[in-house]
Amino acid sequence: MAPPPSTPALEASAHLRIDLGDGEELLLSLSPHWIFILLDRPLVLASSLAVAAFAALVLDGPASALGFAAPVAWLVWQLVERASRTYVLTDRRVVMIAGVLRQAVVDVPITNVLQASVFRTIPERLLGLGTVTFATAGTGGQDIRWRVLDRPLDTLRVARDAIDRAEASA
Repeated sequence: MAPPPSTPALEASAHLRIDLGDGEELLLSLSPHWIFILLDRPLVLASSLAVAAFAALVLDGPASALGFAAPVAWLVWQLVERASRTYVLTDRRVVMIAGVLRQAVVDVPITNVLQASVFRTIPERLLGLGTVTFATAGTGGQDIRWRVLDRPLDTLRVARDAIDRAEASA
């Protein structure tokens, strides 16, 4: 017996780690830019590099190599953290999936989004990156944060268009 025909929604949902509803249109599926591994926690990066430098200057022989374990462990953690993040926009909802040890899935109907914003640190502005956030009614802040994205203003424009279309059809 042949398997049932695959639909674009089912194929996309396998990749996205979310289930798309019947007729739900995928608009964006994003992950943080690769530079996320450096910009996400700069103080931890600086601290681990300081430990490595101290070990290289003060310790002798094989013990000095142990100092490099901190930045290597941090780098591996950041790569895993980046891989755990998926940001999805459909014509019906905004989704953020993030977390290694404790995964958070925030799934908000697009009709509940009242505000979409872009925040950019100085390093992000220099690199053309930024964080796109979404706020809903009844909260004191942004419910969803898509961090360290490439071309955040383009992402905001696509999201804003989807939000406007959802409001118009409601």
